[in-house]
Amino acid sequence: MINIYKKPSPEGRVDNFLFLFCSYLYFIKLFSWRRPIAWKIHRENDPRILSWHPQAIGRKNLHEKYAKKDFGKTWCSFLKNFIVIVGFDSLILFEMILIYRLLFFPIFALLLLKNLPKMRKRGGYGKNLKHRFGFFPFLPKSEKKRLWIQAVSVGEVNAISRLIALLGEEYEIVLTTTTPTAQKIIGDKLSQYVLFHGYFPWDFWLFSRMAWRRIEPDAIILVESELWPEHILQAEKRQVPIFLVNARLSDYSFKYYRAFPRLARWIFEKLNFILASSEQNYERIASFYGKTIENFGNMKFDVPIAPLSEGEQKLLGKELGFPEDAFVLMGCSTWPGEEAMLVKAFRKIQEKRNEQFEGKLALLLVPRHAERRRELIQYLESEHLTFSRRSQGISTQNVEVCLADTTGELSRLIQIADLAYVGKSLAPNEGGQNPLDGAMAGIPIIYGNRMTNFRDMCEQLEVENAAIKVESEKEAIDAIVELFENAQKRQVLAKNIGNWFRRNQGASEKTRDFIHSQLQYSE
Repeated sequence: MINIYKKPSPEGRVDNFLFLFCSYLYFIKLFSWRRPIAWKIHRENDPRILSWHPQAIGRKNLHEKYAKKDFGKTWCSFLKNFIVIVGFDSLILFEMILIYRLLFFPIFALLLLKNLPKMRKRGGYGKNLKHRFGFFPFLPKSEKKRLWIQAVSVGEVNAISRLIALLGEEYEIVLTTTTPTAQKIIGDKLSQYVLFHGYFPWDFWLFSRMAWRRIEPDAIILVESELWPEHILQAEKRQVPIFLVNARLSDYSFKYYRAFPRLARWIFEKLNFILASSEQNYERIASFYGKTIENFGNMKFDVPIAPLSEGEQKLLGKELGFPEDAFVLMGCSTWPGEEAMLVKAFRKIQEKRNEQFEGKLALLLVPRHAERRRELIQYLESEHLTFSRRSQGISTQNVEVCLADTTGELSRLIQIADLAYVGKSLAPNEGGQNPLDGAMAGIPIIYGNRMTNFRDMCEQLEVENAAIKVESEKEAIDAIVELFENAQKRQVLAKNIGNWFRRNQGASEKTRDFIHSQLQYSE
């Protein structure tokens, strides 16, 4: 195994010193009028040796020396020599870091104002706010190496849950996230594997530095696309290896990085190890990254679920208010507009059931964001549908619809479904939700033509006749009705998606082995 991570050479440390020293002189020159710096490069000996001396000259001589007519020429000479010393690439890097730090708070303030209503609606963002500023507890060191893992939200935490369980046997895990829902998932399911979990600090150099001094990791693991410049720079400064696992680039991110290739190359080249989640992501990242990349597959296939027995499935259906042996149509992580489409399909099936079938029917709606409950309650009432709410506990009567307005129950609820529609996949929505939830449960799934975040996965499903892709709301309704009528087709889809899912498992074990081998090799 090739060890990509190397400590900087003595020559590299000299270059870093020179760069910082010249940066200091540069800003003295920029902001100091009364105490300018005079300096020159001794080319006859060593072009990288810098000599300087402060000139304590009077104001009269100062104005004579730096007259307005010579000021532009002096600056041009200064900048030219500065670039010679630190190198053009280093200067560009320095400027990018400076711009990022200067623009951080203005951009952060705008994003905060934009997302504040949504954050208030979801709640929980005020808890442990000190973590966002880097105020973590000082964690005592032990004989085990410490890994700092950053996963943004629920999807990423679930994706690496198997990896966390595997790494927790040999290492201390500090797990940070960005959202309150992810923190809740960690507390409920992963707390026994982690030393500490909290919120990721805002990516300003002071906050990041504070967090690093308190956590003191031996390596950091970034999940999927969590590329935070200050966090990466802190790791580089402390010579701590950086792993990007389950790496992916969405269509939007790939387009952005292609527009700024120098920035993309700078970010990716600072990572020591990249483990891509698919062949497409492998090829996209390789276009910016000059080091070795591994493709171990997607760790989302390894998410552990607790399978329900047939008796437990019937009991869960009864708790939701569904009639016994009802056909359950499920909306999986739905977004605005998709619940209305599913209700139309539900109504159409009801009409056909009255004509041809005696079976019972139920609709299970699991919105992507539970805080939309009020909007969905009003809609269901306007449609004159009987419904229960999962957040209110066990239903005492039979209903047509259950609104699952809770968090973290999707993998359990989907096991009672007979057919599922995957949300955020039809216009005007874009990106798609994870189709693996249905694959884990082995049930047939339908999704729209906007599953751009899961394009590789969906292409495989369609080739293997393991899912149905639709182009419009009308096609979605027709496909749902057709599958309701055709039990044999549902069985074929369910069998194919189950086989496909099992063939793609094992990425978590491969990732754990790779991380372990590299950390052992670098000792």
